[in-house]
Amino acid sequence: MFATVLFGLATAWAHPDVNATTQQLMRRAEFEQVVISPDGAHIAVASHTNDGTVITVLNRQTLAAEFQISPGSGGEVSSLDWLGSSHLIVAANRLAGPYGVALGEATLYLVTIGQKHPIRLPVSFAGMIEGNDHEILVGSCDGYDDDGCKPKISRVDINHFTATGTVVAVAPAGGATMTLDHQGKVRFAVAVDKEARQRLFVHGDDDKWTVLNDSATSGVYVDPMGISRDNTTAFLVTEHKDGPDSIDAYVFSSGARKELLRDKVSDPLGAIYSADQLEPIGTWFGPGVPTARFWNDDDNEVKWRKVLNQAFPGALTEITSANERGDVMVVRTTGDRDPGTYYLLDRGTNKARILFHARPSLDLASQLPATPVTVTARDGLPLHGFITLPPMSAALPPMVVMVHGGPFFVRDSWGYDEETQLLAQHGYAVLRINFRGSSGFGKPFVQRGYGQWGTGMQDDVTDATHWAINQGLVDGHRVCIYGGSYGGYAALMAAIREPGLYRCAAGIAGVYDLNRLYSWGDIYRSDYGLKYLQTVLGTDKAQLSQRSPSDHAAEITIPVFLAHGDLDGRVPIKHARELRKAMTKAGHEPLYTEYEYEGHGLALEPDKFDFYGKLLMFLDTNTAPGGGTAAGASP
Repeated sequence: MFATVLFGLATAWAHPDVNATTQQLMRRAEFEQVVISPDGAHIAVASHTNDGTVITVLNRQTLAAEFQISPGSGGEVSSLDWLGSSHLIVAANRLAGPYGVALGEATLYLVTIGQKHPIRLPVSFAGMIEGNDHEILVGSCDGYDDDGCKPKISRVDINHFTATGTVVAVAPAGGATMTLDHQGKVRFAVAVDKEARQRLFVHGDDDKWTVLNDSATSGVYVDPMGISRDNTTAFLVTEHKDGPDSIDAYVFSSGARKELLRDKVSDPLGAIYSADQLEPIGTWFGPGVPTARFWNDDDNEVKWRKVLNQAFPGALTEITSANERGDVMVVRTTGDRDPGTYYLLDRGTNKARILFHARPSLDLASQLPATPVTVTARDGLPLHGFITLPPMSAALPPMVVMVHGGPFFVRDSWGYDEETQLLAQHGYAVLRINFRGSSGFGKPFVQRGYGQWGTGMQDDVTDATHWAINQGLVDGHRVCIYGGSYGGYAALMAAIREPGLYRCAAGIAGVYDLNRLYSWGDIYRSDYGLKYLQTVLGTDKAQLSQRSPSDHAAEITIPVFLAHGDLDGRVPIKHARELRKAMTKAGHEPLYTEYEYEGHGLALEPDKFDFYGKLLMFLDTNTAPGGGTAAGASP
């Protein structure tokens, strides 16, 4: 069959047919940022065009364009904020040459509404001060230590600008990130050193730093989520050794801490803020469709937010901005079938009107739902994920098991996923499972993935595949597996460990030689990265070889498609070339594509069209009814 597949695809491989659905799904969103001015008179919109991103200021009442500014050809806008109602603070960048990404840091600009030429600020934007429309907070370096730049935060008057401004605080350690309150006072600094030790510092009124948490002694990380409107209380995300993270309150004056919310299964997935965007009032929890929970149900702000959430069933709501009175705001909704819709909401009349769909060309009615699933792994561990089924047909559909990358600090979530929609709308069931090691389920769940590349994590994917087949949801004789980065690794390990379960395997930017992670790529080059590899992989060379697809290429007997970017610095293309060479030597040459200007993933639209066109062609050929020998349900 392998040779037949290669011959059948050869003529079409160079120029795959890419239909309109594929093109729409793989295109970037058109509307990316929408914010209302403090006086409520204008709405600033960052929208993407074929020539780059432009900023348009609309009249809020008529939605007529009154002002527009562009960073230029290939321009990118990474942040967009109002400073008062007459100025915008814009962080902008430019795509580099043929690569489709911005390679340098964004430049900060002060834009005066109505004036064509913005002022370039030779600093990095750090934040704004509530009620102050003539000063901004900027970041710079105040020297270096072993862990990098020691950040410094300064206040800068936009009318009398200097490069230094007035110093607010200097971080206590290199590489730290700082959190400010609403009056521009630095409250926290978080620093992670080369050994992955995290320290959370609190900044006192005496300008001294005190360690609030040190993971070297506590064994957990603690991170600031936000600060109360009156600047008296902070909200912290706290890890736990026995399960998911919690949200805690920390009172600055007394140092008292209190747990506010904690779920039995899910970490907090994202803060829910008050209408004025100043104070966290709750958070979303999983593991399936996220649900909103709040720590003070009697608060009027919480009661109103619950009404807002109920007004948009089946969606996550986010207030992107509000006027200074808090009665007119921009609300963004997202969901498994919607990549984003922006509404203008009048709180006084409780009426909302649609401003923009993030991707106007998408037919939202054609998008398919992600159904949460729970699978029990062979060792009894509960696993959570999602299955998306194609439109109904008489026969059971083929399935693609899509494995997420990372594998750590990443999870499959309920929100909109372009790859899932592409495959499902093309007729495939798509299964995504959060195997052990995935984020979002607490520190112990992550740690269960340490040292489990190619074993426990791989077994979780296999068990989830059997589950879907045994549920009668899919045709168990027509299953393929696909993923990027770690997902590419898992796809190829599945080809080795479960050749009777999968009809084909595809990987993009995949890791195929675990030992080479200690000598290829950028992870091992830093002390922190080296520590990470030692923790999650281990250092036993023989064991790593046993779990590396490149060292077992002769055992791969199902059709394989490999794709990789020539400029991948995280997982160099040598991984793909080595595996291709080994498979070819063993008599099982894979289908193979390289992308000249791509890195770790795909950024250029033509390359996306090419890759996904080839992926669909590869899957269609290898999941055709009646072909192959892949088995179905587990014994």
